[in-house]
Amino acid sequence: MTHSAAKPGDSNDLKESAVAAKDAVVDLAAEAGRYARHRAEGARDSAAAMLDDVKSRAGEYNNSVVGFIRKNPYQSLAIAAGIGLVAGFMLRRR
Repeated sequence: MTHSAAKPGDSNDLKESAVAAKDAVVDLAAEAGRYARHRAEGARDSAAAMLDDVKSRAGEYNNSVVGFIRKNPYQSLAIAAGIGLVAGFMLRRR
């Protein structure tokens, strides 16, 4: 069996390749981190916009309900009593 002798440059080439591979992995990890942060910021901004929209709509519905109750207090009382009776019957059956 003949063993090929190691060339003096092989060790340096291997070290350079290992350093280049490590640098590539570090760059890839940094890019993945930047991408993840960008996506998280986008999701946070989107969620904040949706929350603002929901708050606005809830305020509008609240104003509508309060306005209806003020204009129709007896009808509102009758509706609330009817809903209470139905809920009571449903809970009693369980």
